[in-house]
Amino acid sequence: MDPADPTSLDEAKELLYGLPLKSFVAERDFLVKQIWAAGNRDLANEVKTLRKPSMVAAEVNHIVRADPEGVDLILQAATLLRAAQTGALEGSTIDASELQQQYRAAIRGLSQSAPTRRAEVRAALEAATIDEASQDDLRSGCLVVVPTTVSVFGTAPPSPAIAPTSATEEPSPPVDELEARRVRRRASNDKDQPQADEEGAAEQAAAEKEAATAEKRRAAEAEAQRKRAEKERQRKLTALKREHSEALGTHLAALNAEEVAAAEAAHADQAVADTAREQAALEQALAVVQVQRATAEKARANAETAKANAHERAEQAEAKVDALAQIIAAFEID
Repeated sequence: MDPADPTSLDEAKELLYGLPLKSFVAERDFLVKQIWAAGNRDLANEVKTLRKPSMVAAEVNHIVRADPEGVDLILQAATLLRAAQTGALEGSTIDASELQQQYRAAIRGLSQSAPTRRAEVRAALEAATIDEASQDDLRSGCLVVVPTTVSVFGTAPPSPAIAPTSATEEPSPPVDELEARRVRRRASNDKDQPQADEEGAAEQAAAEKEAATAEKRRAAEAEAQRKRAEKERQRKLTALKREHSEALGTHLAALNAEEVAAAEAAHADQAVADTAREQAALEQALAVVQVQRATAEKARANAETAKANAHERAEQAEAKVDALAQIIAAFEID
């Protein structure tokens, strides 16, 4: 790394948090040495405290730096959504649900540029835009950790847990213990063998019944757990399908908008070309008119000159006629 030495902590953060994650520590320590050698020991100590970003935070930083307009859009949408939810926009025509859709679309759009961990990046973007203390770091691409905050969309209800066994309920005795009790009773009642056999059979039946009941209970709990897991899986699958459908709709809308924009651009290009041709024709016609005007003005000037010359010659002829008339008159008198 051979950058110009930063003169502030913000400049150092701007430099370090844009580097690959695996080289952060080495580059930070090297930068600390550079700043220390330059004589700015206070800044060197501050830079030394900068923490390595988490993997998701580093991914978010790279995405934000590549698309600053995208993160500005998310932050604006989050601000409007927060205002709508807190009632700050009461009386406005802005619909909170529409703002929420715009916010989620902006989050999805920016997270799509992540090469990996898109779901984590999407969650991190949402958390950082909601947490006002993290917004500056997010905007500058200097996020260190993903903040823990409550989503503007709420949280999914927790999966129901398996109901614990009541502490006051005594566990059923195992079959081996019941059998041992039966043997002890039979040994202590050898004199009354028929009664002992009857009690043993009853105890064995009770043990078998208890074992069967326990097995049914375990099977019921397992089935309930399976159903809960299946329900959760279906919920996630439905959410994924809905998200996929929304993403597909956004993609199709973008394609349609692109086609409309392309058609409008082509129409505008044609209009420009037509206008250019009309302008060229008008300029050519203007040039012809200007030539015709110049020719007419020249002809008019020539005609004026000829008129002046003819007038002069007429006056000269008239003077000559008058002179000759006087001479003739004189001769006639003589």
